[in-house]
This record gives sequence, structure tokens and C-alpha cells, in this order.
Amino acid sequence: MRFNLAIAGAVLPSLALGFPQMMGGTKEEILDMLKERAELEKREPDLVSGLLNTVGGLVKTVVSDVDGILGSVAGGLLNPNDKRPEPGYTFQAPGAGDSRGPCPGLNLLANYGYLPRNGYVNFGQVLDATARGFNMGTDLATVLATFAVLANGDLVTESFYLGSGPGSVGGLNRHSTVEADISPNREDYYLGCGDNHHLSSRLFQQNVAFAKAGSGKFDMQTMAQQYSASADFSKANNPFLYAFPFPQIVSVAAFSFYPAFFSNGTFGAGGVPNYESISSIIGAKLDRSTGQFSYVPERWPENWYRRSYPYGAVQALTDGFTQIYPSNIVVPLFAQLGTANFNATNILCDILQGFRSITPLIVAGTEKDAGTAISWALGKLDPVLGIGSLGCPSSVLSPDQPDILFPSASQTGGPINSPSVQASKAGNNVYNKVYFTAAPSKPACS
Repeated sequence: MRFNLAIAGAVLPSLALGFPQMMGGTKEEILDMLKERAELEKREPDLVSGLLNTVGGLVKTVVSDVDGILGSVAGGLLNPNDKRPEPGYTFQAPGAGDSRGPCPGLNLLANYGYLPRNGYVNFGQVLDATARGFNMGTDLATVLATFAVLANGDLVTESFYLGSGPGSVGGLNRHSTVEADISPNREDYYLGCGDNHHLSSRLFQQNVAFAKAGSGKFDMQTMAQQYSASADFSKANNPFLYAFPFPQIVSVAAFSFYPAFFSNGTFGAGGVPNYESISSIIGAKLDRSTGQFSYVPERWPENWYRRSYPYGAVQALTDGFTQIYPSNIVVPLFAQLGTANFNATNILCDILQGFRSITPLIVAGTEKDAGTAISWALGKLDPVLGIGSLGCPSSVLSPDQPDILFPSASQTGGPINSPSVQASKAGNNVYNKVYFTAAPSKPACS
């Protein structure tokens, strides 16, 4: 706890000092932690470097890493009603025409029939399925589903594809809208040459190594280390790494989703983010003869229990930006960064303000069309993020507002003007194959 607190206090001092109880200490303790930052900065690169060297070693090292973290079981109070899948929901591997993409949780829900098995889903289905399958809070599901429809789907039917849309247009595979670079176990869009949706074997090897070196589990500390190493790699090798705030928020939160949603039981109340749960839910199957991970259809392990109470937007952002993000800062475009106003509530309000800045990505036409899209999105979000809940001011939502969050959308590398890559890898997921056995320091287009 002391390690994480020190890093968070050093890179987000206003958040740490303004809300010490959220950071797990007093102001005096945080100030002490700040003094230790220089020493911590010397240690962390050595740890990361050593682990990455281990991942790149012999096959037996990977197998040993996996064997070393097997066997942890869920504790605490397990409610029989939380066991998944429920009766009547059976696993079925996706067929050739079924749409699957970068989100393992949604892919899994479609594999069991909580979402349509063809992967073409609508707004209401996503809210219901994520709650029933993983106990995702309505506010968090609403934010994610609203952006998915707005940026990747069809506004009239409030629907979108889990992977690639028809003709590789739209769907969650669309880069830098909901999907983002620096993913827990997917490669960056540019470095993957359009493949931002298959499980990366080398990234999960890295993730397993961090887990073994730590608690043996995929907890917040393990996922923070995974985030830090992946962010370093992206910064060094991806010239089109683009920090558009909303997908960056999803990127950071996705690392916290591993323990929060994929644990067997309730994380923090006896639930464990063990290898058996994580590897099965994200579709990673170890080949012991090669040490590589094959990407297989996502499924729940045996005797798996969802978390017992909802995990919502404020908690996800708090965990993401106090336990994951401080391990490696990728500066977003938030106006509040570095001030006492940089907190979970204001980030959510910034999301509201950012709608006008993303409508050029999905609305090609008149101002009336753009206004319709904004009105639809705000209608969905206002009940959970508006004045009656978080208190986001309506006065900043005028269509005349400047593009606060995304002033450089049309620059090279931005979603409007993405780098040119081969589109052959931009389709739906193809399972039972190994992807990315080595780190793609240059676009893997061959």
C-alpha cells in the first residue's frame, strides 16, 4: 500500500493531498511518501526490466510462472445466486460470422447468450447483460454503452457490433473511440497493423510474470505494473500513440476491471483475481510445449462467482486513476490536471462536455445531425451523470462550446486522420491461434 500511495502522491499531488482518505492515508503520510519518490523511481525500472527479461527467456520459465500462481481460491461470503453462468445460459463458441472484438467481457457474455450470440448488440441488452454477468454498475455501463453506440454503432437502433462492423466499418474494433492503445493484453492499433482485438501472447506472458513476482494474483498492483510496462513500450515504439481522453479513460479502467470484474468472488471481500479465472475469461490457453498462449473463446471457469455488489463509474475511475494510472503517466487533455479539481466526479463531467468533440468521428453531415447525436447521448447520460446525481453543470454543454477535450482530432494519429496501415487484420476475432509471440516494435503487417 505504501508503494502505490507514494507513486500516486507524486504524480497526482492535488488529488492525494485534497482527498487523502481516498488515497489511504493522511496528508502527513502522503507528504512523507513524496519524499521517497526519488528512491522508488530508481527501483521500479529495474523491476520492470528484470521481469521483461524473464518473459523473454526459456519456455520453461513461462510454464513455471503459470504453475507458480495456480491454486488460489475464492474466499469470503459467496452467494449461490451469484454463481455464473446461470441455468439456461450455456457456452457456445462463436461461429465464423459472429462478431467478437477487443472486449473480453462482452465477448464472453455473447458466448453464453447473455448478449446476442451474433455479436450485434443494443444499448439495453448491454446494460442488462453486464449487470447480470459481472454486476457492473448501471452508471458505468451507461457511459460505456453510450460511447459505443455514438462512436461505433447505429444511433437509430442504438446498436453496435462487438468486433468489426460490416466491411470492417464501425464496431468496437474502431480505433481510439472506445477501444484504445495501451490495453491490458491487446497490441496498439498501429503496432499491430490494425490488429487491436486479438489476445497478445507476449503481453499475457508479461502479465503472468508480474503476477508471479508479486502476490501471485492479477490484483491492482500486478495490473499497475502491466500498465506501466505497456505504456513505456507504446511511448517508445508507437509514434501515433494518441491520448484522446475518453478512450484513455477506458484504457486505464480496463486494467482495474481485471480484479474488479474477473475475480472469482468480490475483489476486496475475499474474491481472488487468480490465474484460473483471468486466463479463462480473457481466453488465454497455455501451450506448455512452446510457452505461448493461444487465443481461445472467452468463458467462465468452473465454480465462478460474480462480485456480490455493483462496481460503478466513480469507483472504476478512482481505482484506475489512483492505483493504475500513477504507475506511468500518459498525459491526457483534461483542463483540471494538476489542480484540486482533478477527481472522479469532474472527469465524468468532462466526458459530458466532450461529446461535441467526438461527434465529427461518427456524424458526417449537417449541424442538425450532430445536434441529434448529442441530444441522444445526453439523454442517456443525464439520469446517471447529470445534475440530479453527480451535479455536472448543464451550462457547459452548449453546442457553441469549443472542443475542450479533443482539439487535435484532425492531426496525424488522431481518430479522424489515423495512420495508414493494412486493413487485413481489422476484421472479427479468429480464435484458436497464437498472436504476437514477440513485441512488435514496428508495425506487424506481415
